[in-house]
Amino acid sequence: MINKQILITMTILFVANIFVWFQLNGQLKWDWWKENIWMVCLMGIPISYAFYKATAYGYLGFGELWPIRLLGFATGMITFPIITYLVLGEGLTLKTAISMILAAIIMILQLI
Repeated sequence: MINKQILITMTILFVANIFVWFQLNGQLKWDWWKENIWMVCLMGIPISYAFYKATAYGYLGFGELWPIRLLGFATGMITFPIITYLVLGEGLTLKTAISMILAAIIMILQLI
């Protein structure tokens, strides 16, 4: 079941995926982002560290690696459409909504 380490893992994964969105897609919204590739590269250091720590906490919480990987995938699949809608205004298609639902199911399955 859910314990402190798993909650920390999920929080780190959600925050890291939000930063990944901006790291990779900020260029589509802001011209200055496109012109400052050094910022994109520097963001990779704390983002990598966040995923590293999420793996460490997740392994403590689950005792195995697969649930962490699947939670990482699910958090990315949930955060990406939300941030894309909020920042770029791209609406949800039926395919995207179904994918988000499936990602939520994957996440729930890992937590039960």
